Amino acid sequence: MAEASTISFFSTLLPRFQPHSQVSHRPLSLPRKPQVRCSVSAGSTPQNAVAWGCEIESLESASALQSWLSESGLPPQKMGIDRVEVGERGLVALKNIRKGEKLLFVPPSLVITPNSEWSRPETGEVLKRNSVPDWPLLATYLISEASLMESSRWSNYISALPRQPYSLLYWSQAELDRYLEASQIRERAIERINNVIGTYNDLRVRIFSKYPDLFPDEVFNMESFKWSFGILFSRLVRLPSMDGQVALVPWADMLNHSCEVETFLDYDKQSKGIVFTTDRPYQPGEQVFISYGKKSNGELLLSYGFVPKEGGNPSDSVELSLSLKKSDASYKEKLELLKKYGLSASQCFPIQITGWPLELMAYAYLAVSPSSMGENFEEMAAAASNNTISKKDLRYPEIEEQALQFILDSCEASISKYNNGSLDLDVTSPKQLNRRLFLKQLAVDLCNSERRILFRAQYILRRKLRDMRAEGLRENLVQTNPKGINMSIIYHFNRNGNRAIFKAIQND
Repeated sequence: MAEASTISFFSTLLPRFQPHSQVSHRPLSLPRKPQVRCSVSAGSTPQNAVAWGCEIESLESASALQSWLSESGLPPQKMGIDRVEVGERGLVALKNIRKGEKLLFVPPSLVITPNSEWSRPETGEVLKRNSVPDWPLLATYLISEASLMESSRWSNYISALPRQPYSLLYWSQAELDRYLEASQIRERAIERINNVIGTYNDLRVRIFSKYPDLFPDEVFNMESFKWSFGILFSRLVRLPSMDGQVALVPWADMLNHSCEVETFLDYDKQSKGIVFTTDRPYQPGEQVFISYGKKSNGELLLSYGFVPKEGGNPSDSVELSLSLKKSDASYKEKLELLKKYGLSASQCFPIQITGWPLELMAYAYLAVSPSSMGENFEEMAAAASNNTISKKDLRYPEIEEQALQFILDSCEASISKYNNGSLDLDVTSPKQLNRRLFLKQLAVDLCNSERRILFRAQYILRRKLRDMRAEGLRENLVQTNPKGINMSIIYHFNRNGNRAIFKAIQND
């Protein structure tokens, strides 16, 4: 489904502009040879789609892109574009590829960076004079070049980009509320959508409205920015060997993601091109993969619009929300300490199928600790933020049971939010129906993967609590049995791990 090639990166879109960073190489002009066009007229453009690009599964436009890149300096490739099982279209091996072999070698002249030349230089100059940061700058650059069609040096690349990327930016509020009601990804998707809207509105007010000839509304509008940011979220990479320079790398962004692969794109100083090094061999006809980074299924859906098969992502996690209780006598003191270390009264922590981080346990300790442990509050808050020199596993045996029960309660509250019922929404056309079914399947896949992790955590927590309480009962029995009579403990625990029935029987 997704076609991006990116390593793990973090970026926050802010309506407030930050200083523009410089790149380490000069841009070069490219040939302007037009190829196959996939743009459509306004009358035939699908709703909420721009008037350029192609259908996401189009091989014709991708093949035309490869031909143009080859004519423009891309070396002969050991991979070719084809329709694939994972990702609609992707790169497959044309011949045997060895483990440890470097592939691609895309030259810097075929890479889009914040310092690339604009086909309309005056447009770029206005943005740079206003210190527009990299992300909004590149988003505007894509729209500007796309609107010029064959007049742009990047026309063949833009023709091969999906007209409507697989991105949560294209989900409506109703779809997010209905399909992702239980997932923390819903809040992140809404935040991302609002950031994109805020960034566009800031550009429109501060720049576009002052230069209407350079930034006409029919081109630079919310729909086109939704498209360009969707492209950036799914395709922009950071290149470690170029000081973290962000870039769009044509052809390389046809590579799909595999959770089993650990190789990623980077700049190779020796060959002076963008490459990746294979971590396994490939036979002719096999799809070649790279890693988009160690991301959860929710993060992959958020940026790339796909969810790996259940159990197939070792980096998968789900965010568990923990909150201080306002009824806590030490609430204000605890909250001040959390704020001191960059946390809040309600905090999310990632849990995986293999367990949860020490920070989550530290937060739970703080949440349940009585006022009498006030001298330990700061240590707990610091550990919850990972802002501590010591990496030791904090242990407070006197409140460990309460802390585990606190986490279990939060876990089961999260589980209860997942709805097993119908996710159907009203549709008005067969095409819309297909999209709804597709979104529903993505949501079901994500929710299944998140519930799987939560159920595993629930099982582990219940077992820990059961064992702790059983041991506590044994100790109490020994203390109340000074004669040393051999006793057997019969107990039963309810679904939360709490003791429900207990009695002791004297053995003959």
